[in-house]
Amino acid sequence: MPSLLLSLSTFLLLVLGVSAVEVGEPVWTFETGAAIRSSPGLGWDGTLYIGSEDKKVYAIDGKTGEKKWDFLTGDKVLSSPALGADGTLYFGSLDKKVYALDSRTGKKKWEFETGGKVYTSPAIGKGNLVLIGSADGLLYALDGKTGVVRWQSEGKLSAGGINSSVAIAFDDTLFVGGMDKKTYALNARTGKKKWEFPTKGRIGGSPSIGSYSASSGGFSGTVYFGSSDDKLYAIDSQSGAKKWEFKTGGNVEGSCAVGPGNTVYFGSGDKKVYALNGQTGLKLWEFQTGANIYSTPALGSDGVLYVGSDDFTLYALDAKKGEKKWSLKTGGKVDSSPLVGLDGTVYFGSWDGKVYALRGSSKGPAKGLWPQFRNGSSRTGLMDASNNQRLYQFVGD
Repeated sequence: MPSLLLSLSTFLLLVLGVSAVEVGEPVWTFETGAAIRSSPGLGWDGTLYIGSEDKKVYAIDGKTGEKKWDFLTGDKVLSSPALGADGTLYFGSLDKKVYALDSRTGKKKWEFETGGKVYTSPAIGKGNLVLIGSADGLLYALDGKTGVVRWQSEGKLSAGGINSSVAIAFDDTLFVGGMDKKTYALNARTGKKKWEFPTKGRIGGSPSIGSYSASSGGFSGTVYFGSSDDKLYAIDSQSGAKKWEFKTGGNVEGSCAVGPGNTVYFGSGDKKVYALNGQTGLKLWEFQTGANIYSTPALGSDGVLYVGSDDFTLYALDAKKGEKKWSLKTGGKVDSSPLVGLDGTVYFGSWDGKVYALRGSSKGPAKGLWPQFRNGSSRTGLMDASNNQRLYQFVGD
């Protein structure tokens, strides 16, 4: 009977399309062998990539939910896979290694062993440079083709380890947080440190990048990141000077989405989702969930904000008003950051071990500055210069 139901659902999906499923309902689910804290990435051919605590990375057909391949590592995979322009898939594992796979076949191209567990997700910079931190406190820049080290930080960049993933601006400045309570800016090509900014708590979330513009010293923009001191910070990308800070009631361990009008969206350990004015730090709205939030919000083209909570729920909110449009209850915590596909399908993982594909109302992700975790669907952590210096509005405005 289960196989008959699967066949019927697949038939309806292929023949009738996602419109046969109501908004907010699953198009399909895929079960792995353990909890999922990794966030999904999406390839140009519609293949979804995600890691699991069962030590595997999976490639799943984004339309049908059928497995294409899986790859076994030596430990849990919390890292979110990033897809390079040449089709290479990069990710880290708690077995201390960084892996590069052929995204079509799942065949390993190379592996690189660090001195500590790799919780972070790789960023892919210019020249196929793979940037990733490790619990050994070092930041590595690897050749994407060979896995050879191009440079690494001089000594431990962060004495407490690096759990934050790198974000790269289009001027080749990278930003990364440390468990030593600091955020750093470095030259992505050389590894030379530009500045560091201290907070009063560890920084585990990946920085997000707002609008960049020309200045007397080159280019300048705003970098947003949270800290376990319960604050979200906005920092000048060029100087490292603080623009503003916003105090919440709990740790800010996730990352931000930056949408049209430079609005910043993020979650906190106080169980709330916040929307702030990215220029001033003033609160626009807040939304209460039932538990801590580690998931990074994703913004759809129609102004719907998707975010997970440890109350086992994925929420869809009105990004302007902060009002709930719908929600879906899963069987576990939702720390995985949702991804909005080009057709509006919303993908995410849960601690119940399942990958979910829901029908969303959006026609793809918002054309904002940093609309979802790691910016684009490929999860490269690279700022898209084409999205800069435009005035974006939600569809229908």
